[in-house]
Amino acid sequence: MSKFEYTVIMPKMSMTMEEGELLSIRVNVGDRIKSSDVLFDVATDKIDMEVESPADGVVKEIVGKVGSTMAVGAPVLILLTDVQVMSFDFNSLEATDVSGEVDLPSGEISPTLPPTSVELEPVAIKAMPKARAVAENRGINLHNVAPTGPSGTITYEDVSGLRIARGDEARKAANRKMVASAIEKTLGIPQITLSRPSAHITSSPAQGSARLVSAWARILRGHPHVNLSTSDEMLHDIVGVGLIMKSKYGLALPVFKDPDLLSSPMLIELIQTTWTQASDGKVPIEMLSGSTTSVFDLSHTKISSAVPKLFPTHTTALSVGAPYPSTGASAGEAEINLTVDLRYCDALEAADLLDQLINAL
Repeated sequence: MSKFEYTVIMPKMSMTMEEGELLSIRVNVGDRIKSSDVLFDVATDKIDMEVESPADGVVKEIVGKVGSTMAVGAPVLILLTDVQVMSFDFNSLEATDVSGEVDLPSGEISPTLPPTSVELEPVAIKAMPKARAVAENRGINLHNVAPTGPSGTITYEDVSGLRIARGDEARKAANRKMVASAIEKTLGIPQITLSRPSAHITSSPAQGSARLVSAWARILRGHPHVNLSTSDEMLHDIVGVGLIMKSKYGLALPVFKDPDLLSSPMLIELIQTTWTQASDGKVPIEMLSGSTTSVFDLSHTKISSAVPKLFPTHTTALSVGAPYPSTGASAGEAEINLTVDLRYCDALEAADLLDQLINAL
């Protein structure tokens, strides 16, 4: 019976990702797994992610060490798959066949294959059910908790006094540095910010963000020369709008692709779902790339205005503040700010884009 050997690597979960932390491994050598079974968990500055199996098969070898920081493309474990699987080479950006046929005896594969020679930290964590529930609710990584119970079991008392895992604090700091570094890179870009007041969008946060994101995407679709990434300067068929959200590690920037082509209910639901995922530090991998613009919706805070800075590779950035107080000539209006890269859009055209947006809202 022939099988294919496939190496599961540390995935690249965003365009800027260079390494990730191997949080846990959920399988053991000899385990028979199904396609889409979770193999291991990975953490970066931006996101936690469950890495799934690409096909049915058996775990041949575990290479990665739990708790270690691994470069993108580094092998984590090796599978013997039932079908040949294509792997992705992040250096050449082309699909690459890294599978190799392995001849196995006919019949059922033994669940007791030889153990890996790599010394691993224990994967299974002993914890009382109540302790697990508290840890999940508070975002506590059980790998960082010192057990005091029998046989190294984590008890409720071990986690009840913890507010946040030590590792999470480090990731918050890393997130701040990452955002600061990204903004620093844009300081040399020739850019201008224009502002105009507009009627308050709506009373619902999700509805307001949906209207803003959809209207801005529709305008960019009509002006493709500003819907491009400065990294490749190629026109994009897809309009990718990065909506700044709050996560437990800091800021997150999930990308909504072609939001103007979605119905309003679908887009509102997608934004609400993504808010929930981002607040837990988890955003789908397909939403971590492909943006050419960013939107910072502050309309449901007490911040009246914020000057948006261009993220690296973005040609435009948009922000909307909270409506002015309910008294005075500007009552109910909110400040909308548009920043553009002057290499791709001049100030007069930017003014026209901002006018179009306000008219659309």
